[in-house]
Amino acid sequence: MHTSSLAPWLISADTAAEIDFLRAVLGAHETPGARVASGDRIMHAEVVLDGAALLLFDAGPGWPPTPAHLRVYVKDVARTLDEAAAHGGTVITRATETPFGDIAGRFRDPQGHRWWIHQHVDDVSPDEMTARFAEPRHREAMAYVAESLDAEMTRPGG
Repeated sequence: MHTSSLAPWLISADTAAEIDFLRAVLGAHETPGARVASGDRIMHAEVVLDGAALLLFDAGPGWPPTPAHLRVYVKDVARTLDEAAAHGGTVITRATETPFGDIAGRFRDPQGHRWWIHQHVDDVSPDEMTARFAEPRHREAMAYVAESLDAEMTRPGG
């Protein structure tokens, strides 16, 4: 039983492949007995990622792609991005130190969902965060983070 009142849905062309990807890259665990199928189509499945439920099902015939954008905290952003790429994902934003105390990166999984991967490395006070945003290296980092997302969102088929 999960105690969170929020459980996002991932609608994919191939939910079984999505579950395999999430297991390999993010350590997700499929909830036993939660998968419901109708023929070859998965009508409902559930995985648990770091204690949170993520619900999944296959898109219906003729449905448009419905990519999700999800954020997850991991122990090592660079390693997670490498794992995502090794399993067919596309890195959108390489591991980048941010002024708010996280290393962040992004990837698109083979089903088209975009994952915002964060690793907390430093507790930053509001005053320190303001000072960091004024530093050239952090301004450049945040510009790269914004530009990489813009490139992903405006790419053909994006």
